Amino acid sequence: MKCSRLVSLIGGLMLGTAQLASAGEVNFKVTDIPGYWFDLDGMENPHKATRSLAIVPPGTKVNFWQEINGMKVAESKHTVTSLLWPSTAGNDERIDQPSANQANHSRILTTPGLYVFFCKLHPYMLGGVIVDDPTTKTESGDAAFDIGNQLTLLIKREVTDVGNVTFDSNSNLGLRLLRAFFIVTTPSNWKDYTKVGQAYKPTYPAVPVVVTGGAVVPNLEAALQATFDGDTIPRQKKPRTKGIGEVWVDTQYELTDKNGKGANYPGTATVVSATGWNVTRKIALPDQLMNNGHNFWASNDQKEIYQTEWHGNSLFVINRRNGKLIQEIDLVNGDEVKAKGIVCHDPAHVMTRLHPGTSDQQVHVGCNGDDGVIELDRLPNGTLTVGRLISIQDPNNLTKQTQPHAHWMGFNGEHMVTPNSNSADSTLYEFTGWNTGHVLAKNETGPVSIASGMMPDSSKYYVTNYLGHSISVMNGPRTLTNYTGVGGLKGAGPYAPGEKIKDISLIQGYDLVKGCEKDEQGKEKCVDGFIGGLPVQVPVSPDGKFVITGNTLGGTITIVDATTDTLVRILPCDPGCHGVNFGAKKGGGYYAYVTSKFANRLIVLDYDPNNNGDASDAVIAGWVVLANDHVAKDDKITGNKGQGGQGVLPVPNVYNGWVQELPIGYRAQLTKKQRNPIGPIGGGNPHP
Repeated sequence: MKCSRLVSLIGGLMLGTAQLASAGEVNFKVTDIPGYWFDLDGMENPHKATRSLAIVPPGTKVNFWQEINGMKVAESKHTVTSLLWPSTAGNDERIDQPSANQANHSRILTTPGLYVFFCKLHPYMLGGVIVDDPTTKTESGDAAFDIGNQLTLLIKREVTDVGNVTFDSNSNLGLRLLRAFFIVTTPSNWKDYTKVGQAYKPTYPAVPVVVTGGAVVPNLEAALQATFDGDTIPRQKKPRTKGIGEVWVDTQYELTDKNGKGANYPGTATVVSATGWNVTRKIALPDQLMNNGHNFWASNDQKEIYQTEWHGNSLFVINRRNGKLIQEIDLVNGDEVKAKGIVCHDPAHVMTRLHPGTSDQQVHVGCNGDDGVIELDRLPNGTLTVGRLISIQDPNNLTKQTQPHAHWMGFNGEHMVTPNSNSADSTLYEFTGWNTGHVLAKNETGPVSIASGMMPDSSKYYVTNYLGHSISVMNGPRTLTNYTGVGGLKGAGPYAPGEKIKDISLIQGYDLVKGCEKDEQGKEKCVDGFIGGLPVQVPVSPDGKFVITGNTLGGTITIVDATTDTLVRILPCDPGCHGVNFGAKKGGGYYAYVTSKFANRLIVLDYDPNNNGDASDAVIAGWVVLANDHVAKDDKITGNKGQGGQGVLPVPNVYNGWVQELPIGYRAQLTKKQRNPIGPIGGGNPHP
């Protein structure tokens, strides 16, 4: 189904690009290639420092190419958005777009300092430019690269907002951001758990840089390694208590041959046994050219796995038992969507909608490159047919394109919530029938709202704000006056449906300059001595006790107590900590399975070992290395082995509402409490 798009893509990349370059210019291709999303390779670039970083003189024109000679560079839509810039840079040196696109963009950069660009759809995509004042020198007269006196980081809706945070470049935050840039854009810097016993020391440019007040850091690599790096890669540790079933992980950056197309179509699904704690299968879908497979959900009977491709246009239906493709649905160019006038670019997350007590099933997919959620119906043979596109815009308050990412469905099929990454808000949608409904509320959350999770009784929901370094707690579909649902009272009401209750900061106690320190009594100012920040997935435990999030900035896992909506624990994770989902633990309770974009292990977090609602004894029970490709697979693994962990799906599905619909074979493996996590009041279709 991708044949015509493939011809355009490859044709565009094969065309000569030398004519695009001229004096005083630098050229980035905006691609789907892991690590090299803003790519200087293959272009005429005299200013290239790395594949993702250019060092240029003041007045250089920076071009971002998404189309070359009429041919698309990549399959997916993107934005080019300023993430970091010198605090004195003018508004005309920053860039953003109101919607995802495949258009070319450019800016002339004059103010010396570091500029970093990213994509709001795929916020791990980074490219950078240092505008270097040629007069900056070390004391010995050698060239030193000018990072800028102060930098400004995007944390608000707009790049021009005066509320964006400004900080000294010579600070803990400055070093963290520099380190993150060189890890994200250098695949050889990703943490590799096959290198047991070796020190994890990413490589950085060993160059002098000029920072706040004209001070010179003589060796950037030495400064970064001394501050952050050096831990030893441990041997795989298997949890003592088994899980139930299996865990599917989107190893989104793993490269396979893909019929000779390689890095332009990365990604595999990696299947892990939750009883043997080992990889059992790799699924690349090479004939379909699956492009950055990102997120899964399972049919209610657990027979089919629904797989999105975040940098493409397709939804795949996969036979869970043998990994074979059942169906590909092209959500942009397919006959069904064309007949209905629907487009759904860059499908991100997928979930089923429940209709308790019936065999009816629907599947909902967030159109991250567009402005809605596409609804599909499941047929008796397990395939899907396209239904409608649900607008998540408030009809009385139309704003810029929403670009919904990781939505969540209510336990009884009556509600859906979406985090809207481009409009910095969240939509609460109410279904009034099987194919009807309306927007109940749409309220501001925070910048690049990227993921959501609902309480098991739909009483409230949580939204992560990627650039806000926070979680917004939102009221559910009922007016809150004296909340008595799962988790207890949630603050002074009343709150209208969809209204924000509070924000939870994930960088509590963090000093932008000094980092995490201790107070005069020796107590850590930061929770457990760590920070969250750049949070991604935010599911609520099936029993409604905890909210767990993977955080990219700190490389950590944060645990929020859902009774008090307070941050209670932070545990170390890996670079690019990202995905979280809950699976049943044998004998009772749950594990949280955690993935990371820039490390090749699946963490098994026992967040409440005693199952007593207290996370003070939370512990990483073990992990599985995802790099093992000596298993059943449908394509040859060629690079980035096990890397890019993002979507994660334990099977069987143990969330309230879904767990009650499981086949008897799965239900028999669960405890009575796991079969009805919040009791009969939880709705759904409870079974004894």
